[in-house]
Amino acid sequence: MAANEPDVVDPVAGAFDEDGRMYVVEMRDYPYSAHPEDKSPKLGKPLAGKVRLLEDTDGDGKMDRSTIFADKIEWPTAVACYKGGIYVIAAPHLYYFKDTDGDRVADIRDIIFSGFDRHNVQGLVNNLIWGLDNRLHAAGGLNGGTISYRGKELFTLGGGNLIRFNPVDERLEAWAQGSQFGHSFDDWGNRFVCNNSNHIMQVVLPHPYLVRNKFLPVPDVTRSIAKEGAAAPVFRRSQAEPWRIVRTRRRAADPKFRQSAASTELVATGFFTSATGVTIYRGSAYPEEFQGNAFIGDVGGNLVHRKTMSPDKASFIATRADENVEFIASTDNWFRPVNFINAPDGTLWVLDMYRETIEHPISIPEDIKAFLDLESGNDRGRLYRLVSPGMKRTSFPKLGPKSSAELVAELASPNSWNRETAQRLLWERQDKSVIPQLRKMAVNSQAPLGKLHALWTLSGLEGLDVPTLLVALADGHPGVRENALRLADKLAGDSPELQQAILKLVSDPEYRVRLQLAFSLGEINSAAADAGLVQLAIADVADSDLRTAWLSSILGREGKLVQQLLATPEFVSASHALSLLVPLAGVAGGAGNQHQLSLVLTSIADEKLPIVWQQRLLESLGEGLARQGKTVASILKSSEIPETTRNTVNNLFNQAVTRAQNQKLTEGDRTAAITLLQFSDPSVSAPALPQFFTPQTSPALQSAAVATLIALDQTDGIQSLLDESWTALGPAVRKQAIDRLSVSVPRLKQLLASVEAGQIRPSEIDRDKKQAFLKHPNAEIKDLAIKLFGMESNPDRAKVLADYQPALQLMGDRTRGEAVYKKICANCHQVGTQGHAIGPNLATTSNKSHADLLINILDPNREALPLYQTYTIETDQGKILTGMIGAESATSITLKRAEGVQETILRTNIVQIVSNGVSLMPEGLEKELNQQQLADVIEFIKAIPPQAQ
Repeated sequence: MAANEPDVVDPVAGAFDEDGRMYVVEMRDYPYSAHPEDKSPKLGKPLAGKVRLLEDTDGDGKMDRSTIFADKIEWPTAVACYKGGIYVIAAPHLYYFKDTDGDRVADIRDIIFSGFDRHNVQGLVNNLIWGLDNRLHAAGGLNGGTISYRGKELFTLGGGNLIRFNPVDERLEAWAQGSQFGHSFDDWGNRFVCNNSNHIMQVVLPHPYLVRNKFLPVPDVTRSIAKEGAAAPVFRRSQAEPWRIVRTRRRAADPKFRQSAASTELVATGFFTSATGVTIYRGSAYPEEFQGNAFIGDVGGNLVHRKTMSPDKASFIATRADENVEFIASTDNWFRPVNFINAPDGTLWVLDMYRETIEHPISIPEDIKAFLDLESGNDRGRLYRLVSPGMKRTSFPKLGPKSSAELVAELASPNSWNRETAQRLLWERQDKSVIPQLRKMAVNSQAPLGKLHALWTLSGLEGLDVPTLLVALADGHPGVRENALRLADKLAGDSPELQQAILKLVSDPEYRVRLQLAFSLGEINSAAADAGLVQLAIADVADSDLRTAWLSSILGREGKLVQQLLATPEFVSASHALSLLVPLAGVAGGAGNQHQLSLVLTSIADEKLPIVWQQRLLESLGEGLARQGKTVASILKSSEIPETTRNTVNNLFNQAVTRAQNQKLTEGDRTAAITLLQFSDPSVSAPALPQFFTPQTSPALQSAAVATLIALDQTDGIQSLLDESWTALGPAVRKQAIDRLSVSVPRLKQLLASVEAGQIRPSEIDRDKKQAFLKHPNAEIKDLAIKLFGMESNPDRAKVLADYQPALQLMGDRTRGEAVYKKICANCHQVGTQGHAIGPNLATTSNKSHADLLINILDPNREALPLYQTYTIETDQGKILTGMIGAESATSITLKRAEGVQETILRTNIVQIVSNGVSLMPEGLEKELNQQQLADVIEFIKAIPPQAQ
């Protein structure tokens, strides 16, 4: 125990300054807001948050002096030291506090930024930490917000975005994609995040490189890396939370409930449900086996989980370190390990909020909430230092008084706090006199991490030079080479010598160095960089992450690279050739540079290319052009396109019509030909499609023809499909057609008109679609949906729940329940290999009680967590898309819809994004489930074994 109440209360984040003093933010106002507009279930205490300054004055390891440094803030979640003061995030503001008269109380109180959203207490922006790049980084939480700088509006922050802040020019940037509470860097700058049910993820691809190519869809930036799965099993020692006990006792008073209740309902079993504070241990106090381990708290389970980290190409594999037991597991329900800090003494500190209940108020049923005090414990808090028996305690170093030269030596310390604090102080001081000393360390240090910090400190002091980088690029440690490559971006353009050194890394044995090279080559505009990209493409882009890095670097030279690659036999014969050329053509189409398009089309028209390659490249080019509202047919009309190229491409479309109709070809070949026709002139392709809308046509060919017809956007052809051919389509193809027609306002009007005319039955439209239509941004569609479908769900969900309470007394049948799951739930929920992983995996909900599951099914919006809420995106092409945000990157957003349908939208095409505030899971399932079916599906969920996830 390093500190406890009353010296520290409700600690959620902390930072040690250069003299070993600790600033802690105290979230005393959790979980209620004092502002009605935040829609808090109950009004909380106004301005209750505080910042505490803790000091160990006698060196015994206990924080014996405690001072309120700043107060009257709300929901504070982050603190970081800078120039003798601290930055604090307390939504909606980012503050700077500083004590200038030595009384340990801030007399400077400056609001830098405002607008961080507060609508969900568990989705706040949080955890400011320093990065190698001399910038402050924070996890954006899930709320987002419209950010203003000193009263001037800047931008809208998306839910889940990371942010980066430069204290010198006070520039704030949004970096997609982060997660919920907590984030951490390892020694080499790799970044890790978490959310409640996914305990460790990695931000794999660097934002600055992705954002430069806005025409490259990059959906997968943040990746789940836990070997045991996102919501992995945990081994808690504590009993169920008191409010769960109260609820269970009340239910157990009913003899019928007692008969059917499983013993596990008395104890919350076994999965991560509230992961928080992911932190990589980087201190010097523990044995080697703990270095680089990840520590994650599960506040609901009263435990701390530990992972070992193993490199796996661009990412890591995080593996449970302690089998069948947790690193820390408490029997005390009040133990709430929310966060961790790498401390000056080389140990890891645990911030324990120490609360009776850690739960969003909306997650607890109202009748149970009446028995609880969710503010119980708002006068408690604990700080722990993790030590092993007999471990010798070291005193806190004081770096503040050290000279700049002495700080340079600290950059090679085995303890991360020393290295990072020394780098921060050197950057703050901007003392250029140490540049020669730093250059010497970057070249000669025996500690690779000393070289790393010397390089980044030189960058911050604008003292990085070509000779130093040349040595670093040839360093024996791959981490030094990788970071030197990143730092060389600013200097390489003007240095042929540096460019040649960079190109030598094409054959570097370390994957991550080659990955960084693929990014870095995009920063150099020269023939040498083009040659490097070709060499890299020949040798090493079979991996998707390397492909993404490579493609981020090609803007403005797409056509030239296509020509060079196709002229290189070594590349053409490589197994990964087509997998690189296809997205390359898509980027070219999206960018729309007429000269580059001409080069790409000319390359596609080369008769030496296999026809399969020609079709795939033309298709990808057409998809890219479609994002800009253009077509291949329109581009072919340009005078810059050679006549021979125009004729060849048009001939490819004519051949596609012939191949689509050729019944002797395989179904795959015919499907590919039909798909290609989406990008042709409608006069060529539209007449060929109706022949596929017959009962005798296979579902695959029907599906391709429907997709092509809708893509061609021909009103008459689509109306004919709805009027004359609908009954010939199979059920799956009809679903696909409805999904595709729903995206376009004119086409959706056609679809609903056919429903109104009786040509399409309302029952053919899934409930989630009806829900979206009833809330559609287009008033005409919304009105027509209300007319056609009425009020699809009873707005009084409390009454629905009351009506279905008898289902809890029925004996459920797992086999029948599985049939209900397959019919209704599998569209969005996965169990084992069945279903689609859109919403939560049902294995992770099997520990809930029967009554909780009934609420979740019939009232899905009672707790509409940001992670599973739907958003509506309007594009500049007039598309309206609704779904959950599955992934975000600097260039694109991926929406997930029912049945695993995903669509990636370039940010350049987005007009607006609107949060619908509701779950993708629709209300009104009582229309499709009687009480017995509900009891059956609940029994099926309860029986799902942990390994099914």
